[in-house]
Amino acid sequence: MSKATDDWAKMRFGRVIDEDELNKRTHPAWPYIYFNPGQPVEPEKVESLLEGALDIHIHGAPLGGWLPGRPTMVQTCIDASKAGMKALVFKDHNTMCNNCAIIIQDFLARMQKDLAAKGEVFTPVQVYGGITLNDTVGGMNAKAVEVCLGYGRCKEIWLPSLSAGHQRQAMGLDGGIFVADGDELTAEMKKVLDVMADYNKNTKGDVVALSTCHVSNEEKFAILKYVKKKGMNVKCILDHVTQEMTVLTPAEAKEAIDLGGYLEFSSTSMVPWPGMQDWVVAFDYSFNLIKELIKEKGPEQLLLTTDAGQPGHEPVPSWRNLIRTCLAQGVGEKNVEIMAKEVPAMLIGL
Repeated sequence: MSKATDDWAKMRFGRVIDEDELNKRTHPAWPYIYFNPGQPVEPEKVESLLEGALDIHIHGAPLGGWLPGRPTMVQTCIDASKAGMKALVFKDHNTMCNNCAIIIQDFLARMQKDLAAKGEVFTPVQVYGGITLNDTVGGMNAKAVEVCLGYGRCKEIWLPSLSAGHQRQAMGLDGGIFVADGDELTAEMKKVLDVMADYNKNTKGDVVALSTCHVSNEEKFAILKYVKKKGMNVKCILDHVTQEMTVLTPAEAKEAIDLGGYLEFSSTSMVPWPGMQDWVVAFDYSFNLIKELIKEKGPEQLLLTTDAGQPGHEPVPSWRNLIRTCLAQGVGEKNVEIMAKEVPAMLIGL
């Protein structure tokens, strides 16, 4: 049993939201005595920071069909291009999607050419994808990783999400995929890392990163220790570290950074969004943790994403909301620049 699973059995409201916070949020006079939107932010500053940003964790239709009503991948790419964003990396829980990225990139190039003929400027965002190692692709399937990398425009390999043993435990279900037993990685996990490390030796400068997705924190730390011990050229991203499923306490977050991990802060898990109906995000915890980590560790191993693409939650508006909220809550402009542009660009080799 993981530490998180043990905590969930004892803590009524999860690992980081306590009863005091929920009492505050449900107070009958909440908007009048507790609401603090932070400092005002100029829209022009938001647009400036959005230009050149990378979102390396988003979703979109027609993939992810288990959530009907998602914004389409194509429309998201058009919107991101118009906003001046640099790159997007799409994720799907059931299949590889960098093949879709190849098709969309070709479409955007044709769109650019057609608009140029009319005297209009359109600069396509760079579109990428990857694969999530759930049961639908054979689980921890190194061959599927090799094929995905062979297609091109593959920038991330995600460990199991819906099939992760940790997620299944959280849902009260048996089974699922585990990638480590204590500090010892499974043979399948080692093979996937070997494939990725070998790929990252290519002479073209292409880079693929590992995202640890929904496995337990213990499994993540085992991976970080193994990669560090072996000196492997594989960057490891810990997904949405303030979402309850994958939440890190401050001590865990600092340990992950010390082990070489990159911590992802995702809008979908931090800031209320249209279409959200009954999910309580750890708002105060999220922004306090970012500021604490920047102060103690610096921003160089932190990155911002949206994880958006749910029904009623388009990625580009989510970016604007995330940037605005970061600035309003006292996260400095330069730090936002680093987390939204420099760190994700480094992680995917752009």
